[in-house]
Amino acid sequence: THHMVNREAVEKMKPGVVIINCSRGGLIDTQAMLWGLKQKIIGGAGLDVFEEEADYFFNDLSNSFVHHDDFARLLSLPNVIITAHQAFF
Repeated sequence: THHMVNREAVEKMKPGVVIINCSRGGLIDTQAMLWGLKQKIIGGAGLDVFEEEADYFFNDLSNSFVHHDDFARLLSLPNVIITAHQAFF
């Protein structure tokens, strides 16, 4: 299931699709999702998982900044909502 949602899959999606992932971060190729968001193929995303979440979720980073460029870009988009991986609890 690694990168099941990749660039090829995004190219086949109907414009405006909303992606919800509360399964596994590696299911979505982050670069492909960002591309789809920029192309307006993906209308929005709701995520509680991220491919490299271990460095960011469950840590207090209020006095720091996000070093991962893709994650920072996702956080900055108004049509993307990211929450900490709730299934962990």
